[in-house]
Amino acid sequence: MGIFRKNILGVDRKMREFLSFLRTQMKVYYGISAMKYKYFVRKKDLWEIVLATFGIAVGGGTLLFMYIMYLNSMYAASMLINQPQLMPVTVLLLAQLLTLVFGFFWTISVFYFSDDINILLPLPIQPYKIVLSKYSIILLNEYVTLAFLMLPAIFIYGIGTQAGILYYLVSFIVFIFTPIIPLSIAAIASVLIMRFVNLKRKKDLYTVIVSILALIFFFTIQFFINRIPQNGEQQAIENFILQNANLAKMISRSFPPALWGAVSMTNYNTLSGFLNLLMFIAVSIIFTAVLAVSAQKMYLKAVISGQEVEAKRKEVSLKKEIVRSSLLKALLLREWKLFIRVPVYAMNVLPVAIIIPFVFLVSFVGNPQIGFEMAIKYTSAPDGWFWVSMIGLFFSLFVAGSNSLSSTSFSREGKMFYISKLMPADPAIQLKAKWIFGIIITIVIILPTYVLGWYLFKIHLLSIVILIVLMLIGISAVNILSLLIDAMKPSFEWENPQKAMKGNLNVLLSLILTTILIGCIVGIVLLLKKLYVSEIIITLIIGILLILLNLGVYLLAKSAVKKLYKGE
Repeated sequence: MGIFRKNILGVDRKMREFLSFLRTQMKVYYGISAMKYKYFVRKKDLWEIVLATFGIAVGGGTLLFMYIMYLNSMYAASMLINQPQLMPVTVLLLAQLLTLVFGFFWTISVFYFSDDINILLPLPIQPYKIVLSKYSIILLNEYVTLAFLMLPAIFIYGIGTQAGILYYLVSFIVFIFTPIIPLSIAAIASVLIMRFVNLKRKKDLYTVIVSILALIFFFTIQFFINRIPQNGEQQAIENFILQNANLAKMISRSFPPALWGAVSMTNYNTLSGFLNLLMFIAVSIIFTAVLAVSAQKMYLKAVISGQEVEAKRKEVSLKKEIVRSSLLKALLLREWKLFIRVPVYAMNVLPVAIIIPFVFLVSFVGNPQIGFEMAIKYTSAPDGWFWVSMIGLFFSLFVAGSNSLSSTSFSREGKMFYISKLMPADPAIQLKAKWIFGIIITIVIILPTYVLGWYLFKIHLLSIVILIVLMLIGISAVNILSLLIDAMKPSFEWENPQKAMKGNLNVLLSLILTTILIGCIVGIVLLLKKLYVSEIIITLIIGILLILLNLGVYLLAKSAVKKLYKGE
């Protein structure tokens, strides 16, 4: 009895140590202590909380509304073929597949590429505790994504079938255990691979590969969404649902955990449902235990092997000629090197040049109901220049304000910003270099869509000329506005380059101000049209206002940059 009690106490002590370590990891990962001190003790920059809440509410609310509408349509269609369980089965399957695929890359990043690894290794902490704590953080992030994905489906099915409280209790348990099996499989695979393959030496290549796979996934989802019948006949909808039902069943057999969870939810009041729920929970615990054992045996060796650096021998030639270049040209080249040197930055911006034309082709051209031929008749005529140029301007402004390039221009330099301050180059010149660089990259992003639009819609030459002029003035204004935002409140304190762009509130603020700018232009255009002002005069007014905006914001940005470089 004493031995049993001693073991229980030992387990309890280890559990308390692990939970304490987990709390510390969560505070570091989410910056909880820093945020508490900043927002609630110093009461500084409270507007950031309001801005973030507003952005999440508007953006997330819009996406959630569209997703719920899609689930309602899917549930209604599944009722037509008397298979109401198809909708939650498909959603659960999708949730687990997403966790499995992206969990693999996420676990490698968090387990091996985190900046705190070098701090944790010398500490007297068991490897399995390090892995399980990081695994728990990933799991919490997965719950946020899965809540958006699964909870609407759970409630729609429950309300539609008039399910009782037992259904919601079982569904909640299924929701809690849904990501555990696929994430554990992904984590075990990442531990095994990293033990024998040193990806840390090729971290940048790994990041690029992950980004490309994410794009492929996006394209695939867009393709299947476009295949969904829109306002079609009942038979077409039924055929589509039946095809996907067979696909879901086939994949579920290949990945049994999805089937266990689905049966638990849809047969919640039967013995079969209860047994499947027990199987679901038991296998989740087993896989987590296997992960802990694997981590204890292999994690430390994999991390240490990743620290090894292979010496490279290069021949250095001292016969290179020194070519004198202008200061602005040199600064532009520096901006390009800083941008392209970190693949995360490039993959957050440049793929837009591929994504937008692809979505354009799949969503617009691939759907005959939109009236492609009627659009060509309007865009190819000289009389259509006004609205063609205005729509092109709005599109250009939105892309410029949402690509996160200029709105993180100073922040991306991080702790190395002091180099820019020490350079023998006036802050105003450095600002101009960042401004011009942002305009060039924005043009590179937009150009493929413009070329595709010109080819498909046979846009008239007059429309193209006016659009190019307005586009250049517009994206120039948005880029200098984004630079002003980042100069006034740069985010230099980041450990992961991804956070310099993804976790930067300046990107959201830039998007909001750009949206307001677009709204103001739309309002001015509609007002002047209502007053029967000539389209030529309206275009001139919009162009002049954008030029004035360029000049005014540039003067403000120039002043803000001088203060930033002086450290005021």
